[in-house]
Amino acid sequence: MKQKILFIITKSNWGGAQRYVFDLATHLPKDKFEVIVAFGQDGELSKRLAESGIRTISIPRLARDVNPLPDAMVIFDLIKIFRREQPDVIHLNSAKIGGLGALAGKLCNLLQAPSSKPQARIMYTVHGWTFNEKRPMWQKAVIKFLQWLNVVLCHSVIVIAQREYEQMAELPFTKKKLVLIHNGLTEITFKSREESRKELGTRISCDISQGFVIGTISELHKNKGLDFIIEAMGQIKKTRPEAIFVIISGGELRTVLEAQIKKRDLENSVFLLGAIPNAREYLKAFDIFTLTSRKEGLPYVILEAGAAGLPVIASKVGGIPEIMEDGKSGLLVNPKNTGELEHALIFLIEHPEERIKYGTALKKVVTTKFSFEKMLTTTERLYKNP
Repeated sequence: MKQKILFIITKSNWGGAQRYVFDLATHLPKDKFEVIVAFGQDGELSKRLAESGIRTISIPRLARDVNPLPDAMVIFDLIKIFRREQPDVIHLNSAKIGGLGALAGKLCNLLQAPSSKPQARIMYTVHGWTFNEKRPMWQKAVIKFLQWLNVVLCHSVIVIAQREYEQMAELPFTKKKLVLIHNGLTEITFKSREESRKELGTRISCDISQGFVIGTISELHKNKGLDFIIEAMGQIKKTRPEAIFVIISGGELRTVLEAQIKKRDLENSVFLLGAIPNAREYLKAFDIFTLTSRKEGLPYVILEAGAAGLPVIASKVGGIPEIMEDGKSGLLVNPKNTGELEHALIFLIEHPEERIKYGTALKKVVTTKFSFEKMLTTTERLYKNP
């Protein structure tokens, strides 16, 4: 008999958590699993799931921002969905639905008649603890308590980085529930360097075929720290005017970042391309890839950049040091440190042999340690054997 897996995620845009859900939902064996995905808002994820033939459920009141009354109503919406669908496993993704979904699942199980179908197992994948974000200490303490409670309410909690595991395992009643499963990368068909540069150049009305291109695929969100690399580019432009920085993705800070670019007189050096379908296929357009986040879990984009053989500069946060070793398979900088970032960029611009060395080393790490097959098999085993 097939196991019914109900994935739930707060937003249906396209980021790391959404890719995680999409990859699992579309690769679980159809002869063993029935898969449904529920989310709060239509977006790129819902579009891709529909194209892949995965059944979806919309939860209109579910949104990212905290809003007590609608959020309370979401709990009732979820209970209705759980009763109707009768899933074997409720697999929650993202912080907000992790809390709401775990509470709704627990209530639904408590209200279930003893003689009916076995209770649903509640699982939650953590894509980065929210208490690691920059906030006042009292807020961090409250959020850490709520996320601890979230873990306690679940049967199993997948963490994608060792640091995330350690941060929660030190709290009571959590260690036996935590399972470390690194993100794994599905196969990518990259466009050639020439084709990628031609297509991206068309989007910014600029010939970048012979230029030096630094790039990232990163949501325009405060957590991604794009303001720091834009500041660094203001300095780099003075000595390396041929270097440009390309940001692929959209987000809520577009207007803010555009104003920063204009203020720093970088309109011809920094380009916001917006969201591009299958953006990772264009990675070979870049000479250097950056991820300057304030907070991360274990980001897919670094795995993807590694698979493309790119040298990477990234913040020393979350699970990033588990992918890259500073000075061997990339360069790690302290978050929010524009000076370190500027120094790392100039070093790689001036040392092409180091770019090749780091790119080759990271590709080897990604290929050997972060396979999707391992991630899928381990997750399947957790569904079947808690």
